[in-house]
Amino acid sequence: MKVGLVTYQVGNDLALPELIELCEQAKLDAVELRTTHGHGVEPSLSPAERAEVRRRFEDSPVMLWGLGSTCEYHSPDPEVLRQNIAETARFVELARDVGAVGVKVRPNGFAEDAGVSKEQTLRQIGNALRECGEHAAQYGIELWLEVHGRGTSHPPYIAEIMKIANHPQVKVCWNCNAGDIVDGSIAEYFNLCAPWIRSAHIHDLYDDSYPWRELIELLKGIDFDGCCLAEMADTSDRQRVMSYYAALWREMTS
Repeated sequence: MKVGLVTYQVGNDLALPELIELCEQAKLDAVELRTTHGHGVEPSLSPAERAEVRRRFEDSPVMLWGLGSTCEYHSPDPEVLRQNIAETARFVELARDVGAVGVKVRPNGFAEDAGVSKEQTLRQIGNALRECGEHAAQYGIELWLEVHGRGTSHPPYIAEIMKIANHPQVKVCWNCNAGDIVDGSIAEYFNLCAPWIRSAHIHDLYDDSYPWRELIELLKGIDFDGCCLAEMADTSDRQRVMSYYAALWREMTS
């Protein structure tokens, strides 16, 4: 079970060499590069620039786990939906070129204000993911659907989307949301999504409002071999804080 960093807050302003150095010094195994951040790893990169990104990670013990896109498929506007599917394809091709394992995508809410039922939106997201999964399969890249969005972060909805998508390249990124917890436990909702969980975003481990040890045991129970990526508030002492974070996670999972 690998521990890493998603550049959503910590490291979001770092150029790629600085980011890799931070991860190395903190003994983090992996990183997810969230789009629009300082690393600059975007679909606009040239072939030579993509090759340089791949080389930097190949020369480092840090794995490029994934690319954190903001591609989403809930819009009732068909043109917006097609744009997001096309953007997903560009991220998939970028992931192949730079050596990433997968691309994170997300649901981001319902469109009931536009007269679209929840059921219609879930079907649309699932069908779009199947199409994107077929493209990703051609490049050997996984897609990770983040448990995300107002309403759509409800794990039973995520499970329904995954059943509709029904594609081996489409997985789930567990997001450790407060809404996962039922009567003090995440087991009920975790188990709904367990067949597809491949990545995870984890937060402040001192916050005992989320059952971290239960999460670890549940991940072990599904023989999880993906990455758990720290997504937490930024700090002025990144290397020291992330070193402690990695050490604590390894102790908790040992």
